[in-house]
Amino acid sequence: MTEKKISVIIPCYNVSAWIDRCLQSVAQQSIGMEELQIICVDDCSTDDTLTKLKAWEEKYPEAFLLIESETNGRQGAARNIGLSYAEAEWIVFLDSDDWLEPLALEKLYGKAAGSAYDMVIGDNIRDKSRELRYLTENERKNGKADHELRVENVSLRRKLIRENLVSFAAWGRIIRKSFLKENSICFPEGLAYEDIYWGSLINYYVRRVYFIEEKLYHYFVNDASTILKSGDYHTDMLTVNVILWREVHRRGLDAVYRDEIECELIYSGLLAFLKVIALRFETPPYSLYRLLGAFAEEYLPQPRRNPYYAGLPEFHRLMLDALYMEMNKRDFRAFIEDVKRIGL
Repeated sequence: MTEKKISVIIPCYNVSAWIDRCLQSVAQQSIGMEELQIICVDDCSTDDTLTKLKAWEEKYPEAFLLIESETNGRQGAARNIGLSYAEAEWIVFLDSDDWLEPLALEKLYGKAAGSAYDMVIGDNIRDKSRELRYLTENERKNGKADHELRVENVSLRRKLIRENLVSFAAWGRIIRKSFLKENSICFPEGLAYEDIYWGSLINYYVRRVYFIEEKLYHYFVNDASTILKSGDYHTDMLTVNVILWREVHRRGLDAVYRDEIECELIYSGLLAFLKVIALRFETPPYSLYRLLGAFAEEYLPQPRRNPYYAGLPEFHRLMLDALYMEMNKRDFRAFIEDVKRIGL
């Protein structure tokens, strides 16, 4: 068996409606199926996702690896399992309701192979199409020039973390497997919002990144998606931030990047969860606002002391301050209407 160039990891859970489209886009990659190891991890689906995956495995036995999880560990666990089976040096995470442009893997690998990059990132398009569709060459362009990011000192890393220049998303990029292994970067399991943890740790270690300013990845905007529904799982965002907070302290990263860690908590924890409260519930829960306030008091009791506080947009400062006020229900409802009207 020839050595594979890319391991494509696809976590799958109840995606019978979309998995064929996803895998068809992989099968149509210009790089060729013979260069790919396709790892699909079925996370205890209750529909006929597994049946469809078995059909793909039968069709492409040399390229396809199907793993059936014994328990549902959510997307983070499925990705970790897939990574443990990856044979190639370069990894691509692909969500099972998304799809790739035909040239995506050839372009990403073409820039990554033989380079010193830790990852190569392509642009993406938010797509509501329910059918497999591809962009024209002109549609793929975003008007920007490809560029490289080098993180060569503490100052540049502080800027990267503060501005989230690499983004938290695991999809839409190709990543060197040894980079993830050497820095012990994996996903939290059994939780939603796992990319916050994974992407944050990436920011503390990545040294060289190349950006291809071309739309290579279709991010399916699915109204039934986990992230767009209301539900108790949204509190996973706070749990993931607690796990991340403890991990960066365990690794000693706070000795250098304490201010940036707090700034990241403001955006990926406090303000992000406030946005969830405002936009993901028909009736925004007052109890979650109080929970978020208690979370803020414990992990960031004095946000105004952070040197980045003064540079936050005015409305973001007002929203942050509101978490420390213990508003009553009436004031909370009025405040949430302002959040909805002005936005984040």
